[in-house]
Amino acid sequence: MVNKSVINNNFSKSAFSYDDHSHMQKRCAGKLIDMLGRKECSRILEIGCGTGVYTRLLNDRYPKAHITATDISELMVGVARKRFHDKRVKFLTADGDLMVPVAGHDLITSNASFQWFDDLRGAFERYAAAMASEGVFCFSMYGPGTFKELKEIVRLCFGPESTLSSDRFIDLEDLRDMLGGVFRAFDLKEEFFTVEFPSLMDLLVDIKHSGARGEGIGKDHFLGKNMIRDMERTYLRKYGKITATHHVYFCKAVIG
Repeated sequence: MVNKSVINNNFSKSAFSYDDHSHMQKRCAGKLIDMLGRKECSRILEIGCGTGVYTRLLNDRYPKAHITATDISELMVGVARKRFHDKRVKFLTADGDLMVPVAGHDLITSNASFQWFDDLRGAFERYAAAMASEGVFCFSMYGPGTFKELKEIVRLCFGPESTLSSDRFIDLEDLRDMLGGVFRAFDLKEEFFTVEFPSLMDLLVDIKHSGARGEGIGKDHFLGKNMIRDMERTYLRKYGKITATHHVYFCKAVIG
């Protein structure tokens, strides 16, 4: 199970640094907006709004819609709320994994948050029940190939049983089966993005300040300066450079 208190704490700590380290999340948000097309919406629910980056895109795309944006982190919601002065946009602190939305949403959407859910199938069912008859469900989320290079280095340095949180992210076929059990039709695709960093420390800092570290590599592993240096050497020997893969699913689904 996902330790929600750890996830909440990670994102709360990164509330004021998130925008400087969320380049991939911003890229995914842009792709989601492109997927939505130009269909008009009057009621939108956003799950996992963070600091409001995707919320801003939604607000610009649908200038007449009422948007309810939620996030598990009260600090993240606070940062987002200060950026909006439009009465059509309302921010709430809520765990999207547990919330039961009111009915009648034309669009329920989320950018890069569902990988932290415990009961993804249950959440999908509740969202489907809250959608209007012609409603759309559109999201991005991370898959298990995320940070695959770092995972390999962690195993080489700490042992084959060592894991990162992304090891527990849902794979494509399981996600496809889950969606098929809830939605009448859906378009699901996966993409892999690779980002290069000057050093391993730069990568680790980026992960930390974007809130994406999950539960880390375990309490028994200490990343001191010497260990990070050794890990970087191993990284460079194996890959030639410090790269990080982001494995992302994009989905658009309908119930009617």
